[in-house]
Amino acid sequence: GLDPRRIVRLGDLDKGDDENFWSMADTGPCGPCTEIHYDQGEALKCDHPAGCFVGVCDCDRWLELWNHVFMEFDRDEQGNLNPLPMKSVDTGLGFERLVAVLQGKQSNYETDVFTPMITRVEELSGRRAEGEDRISMQVIADHARACTFTVADGAMPGNTDRGYVVRRILRRAARHGHLLGLDEPFLWQVAEVVIDEMGEVYPEIVERRGRIVEVIRKEEERFSRTLASGLQVYGEFKALMLREGRTEISGAEAFKLHDTFGFPVDLTAVVALEDGFTVDRDGFRTCMQEQRAKSGSERVYKAGLGAWVPLGDQDLAGYRNAFTGYDALVGVGRPVALRQAGDKVHLLLDTTPFYGESGGQVGDTGTITLQPSGRVLVVVDTRSGEEGQSLVVEGNSDELRPALAQAQSVDQKVDAAPRLATMRHHTATHLLHAALRQVLGDHVEQAGSVVDPSRLRFDFRHDQAVTADELARVEAVVQDRILDNRPVIRHDDMALDDARARGAMALFGEKYGDRVRVVEIHGSPQPLSDAPADAGDLFSLELCGGTHCPATGDVGAFRIVSEGSVSAGVRRIEAVAGEPARDLAQQERQQLQDVAALLKPDGGSYAEQVTALLEEQKAMRRELAAVQQDSARAGLEETLARPQEVAGLKLVCVRVTAEDKDSFMQLGDHVRDKLGSAGVVVLGAEPGGKAMVLVTLTSDLVDAKRLHAGHLVKAIAESAGGRGGGRPNMAQAGLPDAAALDQALAAVADLLADQVG
Repeated sequence: GLDPRRIVRLGDLDKGDDENFWSMADTGPCGPCTEIHYDQGEALKCDHPAGCFVGVCDCDRWLELWNHVFMEFDRDEQGNLNPLPMKSVDTGLGFERLVAVLQGKQSNYETDVFTPMITRVEELSGRRAEGEDRISMQVIADHARACTFTVADGAMPGNTDRGYVVRRILRRAARHGHLLGLDEPFLWQVAEVVIDEMGEVYPEIVERRGRIVEVIRKEEERFSRTLASGLQVYGEFKALMLREGRTEISGAEAFKLHDTFGFPVDLTAVVALEDGFTVDRDGFRTCMQEQRAKSGSERVYKAGLGAWVPLGDQDLAGYRNAFTGYDALVGVGRPVALRQAGDKVHLLLDTTPFYGESGGQVGDTGTITLQPSGRVLVVVDTRSGEEGQSLVVEGNSDELRPALAQAQSVDQKVDAAPRLATMRHHTATHLLHAALRQVLGDHVEQAGSVVDPSRLRFDFRHDQAVTADELARVEAVVQDRILDNRPVIRHDDMALDDARARGAMALFGEKYGDRVRVVEIHGSPQPLSDAPADAGDLFSLELCGGTHCPATGDVGAFRIVSEGSVSAGVRRIEAVAGEPARDLAQQERQQLQDVAALLKPDGGSYAEQVTALLEEQKAMRRELAAVQQDSARAGLEETLARPQEVAGLKLVCVRVTAEDKDSFMQLGDHVRDKLGSAGVVVLGAEPGGKAMVLVTLTSDLVDAKRLHAGHLVKAIAESAGGRGGGRPNMAQAGLPDAAALDQALAAVADLLADQVG
């Protein structure tokens, strides 16, 4: 049994101490819990006056590894604990902590979960994971993994909701990269390591590699521009300090860099240190506190957004600007209002061609030029709200307000390439929706979408996986409509009731006004010549405020990239149109050409040749494994004939060759059976390149409880820095490397003698 000294009572609910009583909230399911702590060794022992032990100190020696909550009560608002009708055990085991324990590491970041990413950062930076650099590398590794999976799941860096979280994580990693001297985008290269290391278990990140890398790289480039602006202002501060004979950047200056240009104070400190300066951190914190304390004014924040500040006499109550972007990518407007939004500023112009993110379509980017000053501002995003389309620029409202108030007009230019690519994907989304309903049935309805320059993502309600044949038919239908090159008809102002009467598709749960915009597409008419836009059968009719191609032929090409489940009854298709579809086709063609070059030109179809090669490879592997197994068994015959005697037991302890883990285990069973009785088998090998020890016992030793294989293998592994355990009759352990394996096998006889005792 377990040594009573290893059991520690924590808390006493009857006395008001709920140290070991867990609940989700003040009311609801709850119960006592038990925690499993792991002793990481004397080296981490603290000097607590009451002793170093669980429940006494809080040092790193005792690692909480596992937790079990015995859910047996329902706490009501009066604090009474009422028995639950259905009791359960809520268990929580930290995967990374478990790996750290199994691998004998004191930190999650020292395990092979993170070391490949950290090694890549070392290669990119030319530095070692030591001192302060170690912390930065750990942050980068962790954040690269987080960004990889969130972007794969469809999250995009942005200014709201989960997009804002992704942006903050990514930029924090980029900031730590700058601390390591990585001034160019680098995180995407670390993300590639994440994909390589974890793609076998999470194939979706392999499938979306290009998307993940591109999103991360572009966000890094955007942040680099932010840093460039901050460095320019820092240079102005530096010149001023030299003139004034100062050696410290004031808190107000550091705060302006942070608040106006998004320049992190930690990076300010690093840059300043290189110039022999320091930063007034206390003053910076004071400025931050003053900003947060302001309320009821232009700088009041609600849900992360400041209040709109008029730039003239425009009454903003019920105001909505005019959108001209359906027909133009340039325009001239007049500044109406602005507001702070975190480290960005939202600008409201009376008229604009910039489309704000809505309906799944991403917001436009571009530039605006204030006239007559000629000052150029980069539009990094466009948002949509009750007030219309608002342009998002880097900066601070206090600094921008005077320049905007003096501007007589604002020249606007939308980035054409991304907008046109987005339009292709949006029109393709409508074609895809209609094609899915045609192939799968009228039950298909949209459950969400994302449309941007590089791809489209379409979620739809369907209760089973779409087959390969169905996907091919859907893709063919979309491509046929593209070849038809039919006009995309816009109804910019239609009564909602009329749209519904015509059968227009609407997004479930979306709220619409009395007047809506409808997009209509027809199939190929007969004959084609001089046919009106609405000739031919109606193919697609949807409520939509987004931007579209003038005709379906402008989509160019369409390819489905993936199809999978999002949740119960909801499927997701990712696809590309236009240039991304062309690029995908070229990439796949090149891959086929590369494979074809390796095959025989007259050896039948390429598929047949590849299949034959794979079958041949499988057969050869089976033959090799059998030969190795026979060779290993033959090599053991001499050892089996003269086993070592330890404490009256027959011991076979030897290093063998094994192709894989299964053959290694089979070899252990074979040797044990040959020994007959009173036998202990300890084999060492490197199946799959990983050093392992296997212990098996004959049944008489197990039945008599003279020995426990799990206890023996644990002692053997620990003698060489490994970890292991298992059942009474069979157990295994992993070791750091081949040298450790030799060390472990050399200690077996003494350890066996100690345990038999």
